Amino acid sequence: MPHQTRRHSSKKNPASNVSVMSAIAGIFFFHGATVEPELIGRLTDAMKRRGPDAQTHWTSGSIALGHCMLRTTSESIDEHQPLTSQDDNLVLVWDGRLDNRDDLRRDLIAAGAILRDHTDAELALQSYAVWGESCPTRLLGDFAFAVWDARQHRLFCTLDHMGARPFYYVLNKQFFAFASEEEALLELPGVSREPNEAMILHLLVPAYQSADNQRFWLRDVWGLQPGQRMEISADGSARTEIYWKLASGEERGYASDQECEEAFLSVFGEAVRCRMRTTGDVAAMMSGGMDSASIAAMVKRLLPEMPGKQFHTYSAIADDPASCVESQCIQSLTKDLGSNAHFVSVPSFTGMVDVDDLLEAAWARPHPCDNSIVLPAMMCLAASKDGHRVMLHGASGDLTMHAPDRYAAYLLWAGQWRSAWNECQGAARNNTYLRGISALTLFIQNLRTAYVPGTIKALARRLRRGDPLAGSAVSSEFAARLHLTDRLRAQEEDVQPLGNIRQEHANVLNAAWGPVLGLSGYERVAGRYGVELRDPWADRRVVEFFLHLPIKYKVRNGWTKYLARSAFAPDLEDSVRWRLGKEHLGWQFTVRTMEETNEFVAPLLEHYLDVARDYVDRGAMRDRLEKHGFARNIEEREFFYEIMTLLLWLRRLVR
Repeated sequence: MPHQTRRHSSKKNPASNVSVMSAIAGIFFFHGATVEPELIGRLTDAMKRRGPDAQTHWTSGSIALGHCMLRTTSESIDEHQPLTSQDDNLVLVWDGRLDNRDDLRRDLIAAGAILRDHTDAELALQSYAVWGESCPTRLLGDFAFAVWDARQHRLFCTLDHMGARPFYYVLNKQFFAFASEEEALLELPGVSREPNEAMILHLLVPAYQSADNQRFWLRDVWGLQPGQRMEISADGSARTEIYWKLASGEERGYASDQECEEAFLSVFGEAVRCRMRTTGDVAAMMSGGMDSASIAAMVKRLLPEMPGKQFHTYSAIADDPASCVESQCIQSLTKDLGSNAHFVSVPSFTGMVDVDDLLEAAWARPHPCDNSIVLPAMMCLAASKDGHRVMLHGASGDLTMHAPDRYAAYLLWAGQWRSAWNECQGAARNNTYLRGISALTLFIQNLRTAYVPGTIKALARRLRRGDPLAGSAVSSEFAARLHLTDRLRAQEEDVQPLGNIRQEHANVLNAAWGPVLGLSGYERVAGRYGVELRDPWADRRVVEFFLHLPIKYKVRNGWTKYLARSAFAPDLEDSVRWRLGKEHLGWQFTVRTMEETNEFVAPLLEHYLDVARDYVDRGAMRDRLEKHGFARNIEEREFFYEIMTLLLWLRRLVR
């Protein structure tokens, strides 16, 4: 008989403690073996900070499902999981937010479904009951879920279109198991604590980029891709399928700039509105760039429609804001919020978080991904302290509004030589990444991109690369064992022919190092605190809108993100809209962390270097530390910060 257990938190305000979005877990033993309830309990225990409101389990023979609840929407107040169907044949665990609830309810009722409540989980369960494995194509939003189908004796799992929610899994000869946290799966017997060496190679040799977005940091752990579904049968066989992928499609034309701006504001406004669906106030991680500025502007437009809600922002600013363009832009964006604008000043670390918070985030559970984005972690911590459970951010803005640096090559290829020259002149003055390079140099570079054959480009890349191990801590034996030279050569030879600029954009968005990397990284650090991160720039509708946008709205006269700059003219000061640089204060977090850790660097490196003997050239590391120290310049500080993080993470794995 199925068995269900439920545990509730005794804390009155779980969001004020270390906890994030709901977590899901499951174990499916093959060939009729029985799952011990203790195993699913170990998975949820490892993730209980993500769902402090309740940890619940459902077990039946060879299958066990678990859920950790964090209630962030009014509908979730009545939600209880794992959720069973009326006939007990289907059991669901769900982590997500549906953005097409009304349309989905209408279609389900028309198909004969009887909806028992208004929760997102019920809509997802009934969607599977009605449409089976095709149900993800009917859903819009951020989600990861699994359904046990007793009729078919199989487990169905899927991830949303953009990969906004985590879904890690292990598949071996004995069982299939999944969880919302990668390291939670280490609680199960037979799951190796060995790292994924390809990720370590990338960390030590940044020029190498792994081409597999199903692999993460642990050797035995995989992850569902965006737009992927998976079915696991009782005999251990598994079938995966991509149900959706970004396609370049046709370019959409607009009669005027105004028409295009209105279309953008409509789709972006709906993406922001959906992400403002929360039980509390609206909070946002706020930098001074256009990604954050656009979110802030749209939230302020929509807030009057939501009586009782307030808008809070969380930012890092310089101790002397007048000397920092980033800080001045943040102050411009938040000056009308009064005490609802929250700051930490750096490098003093005064304000909403302090140095102790910083060191706790960096060294309590060091991880190569988490330690590279400590600033977002501090924003999540501060929001959590204030009781927020939802925070908006714009990490995907750069990729969603992407235009290639050599975008003028596409104009040349299309025979628009005058327009290409004009854009090179504009880029030399205004482009965030190209400003300062002469227009003639840019024009020549774009000519090469447009007309030089791919084989010649690959050869040029190889000649420019030089020694990939120069300045790296990687051992030559490790590089040889993982065939680094061959991997880099394959990477260099992967030169796509010029042609369709929309296909180039789609390739960027579909790449292993595309939006899913940023979303999964931010989600990881948010997992330490009681905050669910939501990115409107990763909304499928917004991404598709920009993918099919004519290039003149992505970049014009050298200005990147032109459409957003233009559309929010009534909302933003010119100093924000036409900001030339891309200054960022994240490096201050690394510098201060290393300053506070100064006295421990040498002994820690000496004590733990052996744990990385298979990856790091220990002799070269000792020589570098003796020759340069770690505090001589920011490059050395960042280098030793990454090495210390790697060593402490590996040490934690092999405990």
